[in-house]
Amino acid sequence: MPPVRLKALTPVIAIALITLFFWAVDRYDRAALTRFTHPLDRLSPSSLRGQGHGHGNGHGNGNGSGSGSGSGKGKGKGKNRNSDNTGPVQLNFQNLRKLNTPHQLCASARHPHPPHSPPPSLTFSEWLIGKNYTRAYFRPRHVSPDTTFSSMETIDHPVLQPFRPLGRGMRVQLSPPRDPRDPKSDSDSDSDSDSDPDPWPCPHVVDVDVAADHAVDETSNLLFGLATTVDRLRRLLPALLYSYGTSKASLLVLVPSDTKDIEEHEAFFRNAGLDITLQKSPLPFTARYFGLVEGFTDFIRTRRPNTTWVSFVDDDTFFLSLASVAKQLSSFNASERVYIGALSEASWQVDTFGKIGFGGAGVFVSVPLLERLHGAYDTCQSWGEQPGDQKLAQCIDKFGDTPLTLWDTLYQMDMKGDVDGVYESGRQIHSLHHWGSWYKKDVVKMSTVAAAAGRQSILRRFRFDEFTTLDSATGASMRSFWVLTNGYSLVRYTMDARLPSHAVNFNHTEKTWDEDQRGYEKRLGPLRPKDQPGIRKERWMLTDSVVVGDNVHQTYVNNADGVHSVVELVWLGPAGGGGAF
Repeated sequence: MPPVRLKALTPVIAIALITLFFWAVDRYDRAALTRFTHPLDRLSPSSLRGQGHGHGNGHGNGNGSGSGSGSGKGKGKGKNRNSDNTGPVQLNFQNLRKLNTPHQLCASARHPHPPHSPPPSLTFSEWLIGKNYTRAYFRPRHVSPDTTFSSMETIDHPVLQPFRPLGRGMRVQLSPPRDPRDPKSDSDSDSDSDSDPDPWPCPHVVDVDVAADHAVDETSNLLFGLATTVDRLRRLLPALLYSYGTSKASLLVLVPSDTKDIEEHEAFFRNAGLDITLQKSPLPFTARYFGLVEGFTDFIRTRRPNTTWVSFVDDDTFFLSLASVAKQLSSFNASERVYIGALSEASWQVDTFGKIGFGGAGVFVSVPLLERLHGAYDTCQSWGEQPGDQKLAQCIDKFGDTPLTLWDTLYQMDMKGDVDGVYESGRQIHSLHHWGSWYKKDVVKMSTVAAAAGRQSILRRFRFDEFTTLDSATGASMRSFWVLTNGYSLVRYTMDARLPSHAVNFNHTEKTWDEDQRGYEKRLGPLRPKDQPGIRKERWMLTDSVVVGDNVHQTYVNNADGVHSVVELVWLGPAGGGGAF
């Protein structure tokens, strides 16, 4: 047998070492993950006592008050008050759908020291991150659909409990909760305190009035039309289902003539919940929008004679409450020629295209006006390539003899960048546009709260937890308060208490987007600056919203200053949901 050369063994040894390295890394990663106990197990009395006192990740303050009890001394050891019950906190998931009040939810936790609410409803990625956490329960009281509210409602009762630190994997840190009146209280806490806070106290119940949804019956005379592709319809399906799916309105969609398997596509969308008809059109895209004039006329004549209103929309036109739109349309005489729409918020767009109903916001036309347009269809269509909404407006101007009726609740949203100011403005908004192109907003996630509180609760503003505190560092008296824009954000404002209460003028829209504000004041009115001297803003943005039984759990997150902070708002829906679905 010939001798084995060392050089020949080198590749074998290298491969073996590399294999051993990756095996060790994989084993290490698995060991790290298995250290995370299930979040419910982490709340067993034995595990709580074993952790002792600890300080959470980061710093945070909360406004409101919390209650709870517990005892134990030392670090790593503790004495359990009820040693006969050391099992983990358990939720009765089978009955969770029936639980509509905090007391029922707290009872379902079966904790040895009631009242405790169940652990937060968080995504796994959120569950893995250490955080400062607090929650509140909102219980909507549904009043008449026609009830109007001010642009910002004030809640006089405490809402948020103090933030509590949660370690990775939802491990409860038993340091005292942070006093909302003292931002530095967490750094001064006594780790050997004789009293541990209750990690999951049952939150306060905040009752708020919300307008019930309008009946969907009046949407049965609405026919919507758009020109797009099947691929875009599939991508935008959740938004389309929210806007139209539970209404009695119909959709007519003109798709390119080379679209294959159109019957199968139509069946898919119908099975998903849309009353939709797909029609092939040989027209180019810009002409296809105005081609809806002919498509509408034929569709009404052959399939939907009860139609009184047609609407030209884009595929990314999002309606927060179609029933509310139908209710407002009912105030018009549909037997007359009527042309309804909204101007762009950007004056430069109006200067370019004219004072027309901009299509992304939604354009509504009565059937008598549609018939007049159909008589001039060939002439208007021959005018060449131009935006469809502009051609529609010019045809109405020349042949329809009908002025534009402006609806300020329809929004074209011709702005780029950070559009928080419009969404947080407290305006009544019936339609939104460009949410997936000019700027990025998950409007479906934003609207999830409708499942518990109804569609008219979306983007409502509430002001609460206003306190005056003494800054221990400067000795200055500071005032702080919170503003919730439902489904969008939570903002905490802090300022010198000597500033007037109207230092932040919430009647003016905050200018947060990129373009020059002078081009937007005509449509939006006076604007206030994004940053004001002496006023600090901390914004928690909605990152997730899930339906659990009849309730909706919203997660708002702030990652400023290297701290991960989470506020969970639970909307307690009535049995069967909030009426939106």
